[in-house]
Amino acid sequence: MSALHRKIEGILGCLSDKKTPDEIARRRQPPEKDEDLFITGLNHDYAVDAYQKIAPSKAFRRLIFKTQVLTAANNAHIRNRATHTFEVVNVATIIARILGLNENLCCAIALGHDIGHAPFGHIGERFISQVTDKEFRHEIFGVNIVQHIERKGKGLNLTHQVLEGILNHSRGSNDLTRNANISEEANVVMYADKIAYIFADIRDIFERKGGLEFDKFPQLKKLVESCGKTHREQVALCVENLCFESAEKGYVAFEESDAAKIFSEIKENMYKIYRLVNIFNGTEILEKAYVFLSKIGIIGDIDPAIVLALMTDSDVLYLYKKDYVNANDFYRCSVAEIIEHLQGKNINFLEPDLDW
Repeated sequence: MSALHRKIEGILGCLSDKKTPDEIARRRQPPEKDEDLFITGLNHDYAVDAYQKIAPSKAFRRLIFKTQVLTAANNAHIRNRATHTFEVVNVATIIARILGLNENLCCAIALGHDIGHAPFGHIGERFISQVTDKEFRHEIFGVNIVQHIERKGKGLNLTHQVLEGILNHSRGSNDLTRNANISEEANVVMYADKIAYIFADIRDIFERKGGLEFDKFPQLKKLVESCGKTHREQVALCVENLCFESAEKGYVAFEESDAAKIFSEIKENMYKIYRLVNIFNGTEILEKAYVFLSKIGIIGDIDPAIVLALMTDSDVLYLYKKDYVNANDFYRCSVAEIIEHLQGKNINFLEPDLDW
């Protein structure tokens, strides 16, 4: 056994006293009213949320066709929102297992954390914010999707603990501080999300021809390589240091170790890179789809920005490539299936529905 493995063994279960118990799980509706449970007798509410509610949902399936960092990539190895999500699940559950936290809760939050993302990633977020004059926040929209749109408008009836984790997973470009007001599992997913996407995005942008050469960003390259030679080594370094720092402090944290400081600097540099990659006519493409949604009568009184936010990259690109767009083209899009369930609902991206 290596020295590192012995060191990790020494902290196994170190935060078990901070674990969120299954017994405190609570939902808006009693579980017996759930119509989407195809397996009965499970006594782990967070596992039910993960495997019987979020994973089979339409919103989750749409993540396969939504941008992670590069839009409309031909290379199947480039991440999309769904494959990124599975990487977050992996990192989060490993951390939870080492620290002795609730793995099922981490898994459920991780599976649902990006469910509210718009098409074209951050380009889509900026476009929707611009046309509505309201800041689009995918974490808020994600909560409202699972509360009011999924399951034909009835909502998934997720536990409050999972909804709280989805709502609080996102941070600003330079913010890696924990949130003392949420569960330790929610903090785990917040960190796991960052660790998963930063190193993965670097691979997709620089190694899979995202349009930039790594050698032209020597400071960033040096920082990344100081974390390890490979993607796995870099992620492992951050996971190990997060666990050691958390064990020392008695709560989930990744802020003060050398690895945490290097990672924070890498993240800050990457947020300058993101604006240099991706399709540069993204706004034009989104605008054509938005104008079409604004003019057709089939969406009724529904805000076209809400419909656009629910669409996939594939939906938007399909409409954009048509010389003439009509109602029949809209019905070929995935979002057409759920339009009827939006009627009469006050769905927005400003206020998350966590009212109990």
